[in-house]
Amino acid sequence: MSRSAIRQFLKQELDEKWGSRGRIVNISSCASVTGFPGEVAYSATKASVDHMTRAGALDHAKDSININCVAPGVVATGMARGNLENSSIHQTMVKATPWPRLGTVDDIAAAVLFLCLPQSQWITGQVLPVDGGMTIGVSA
Repeated sequence: MSRSAIRQFLKQELDEKWGSRGRIVNISSCASVTGFPGEVAYSATKASVDHMTRAGALDHAKDSININCVAPGVVATGMARGNLENSSIHQTMVKATPWPRLGTVDDIAAAVLFLCLPQSQWITGQVLPVDGGMTIGVSA
């Protein structure tokens, strides 16, 4: 998908208002930098998305194409439903997140939107954790 988008972006002129020819926002996970039991393949895959973001940004900054990534923490979605319905796992997730709640889809959408706005035109190659502090450590 990124290759197709980049091909299109390269055909476009630089948009002065937006400060770029296009934006790509990848989605990885806080699991790309934090180990979780039983999540070897998932964590490795998400780490590769982080590195693809950085390498792509290096390749295409000269083309005025922004490539960034949002790395969500635990978000109450259908994907997490099984874990959230298990009270023991749910409590572990809550305790691993310093912020006093789990994430929402709106939390993630707001970060993606910001990375698409003109105000973020000088941000590229970054992986933005949106995880309630999960990747900085457990609160006391």
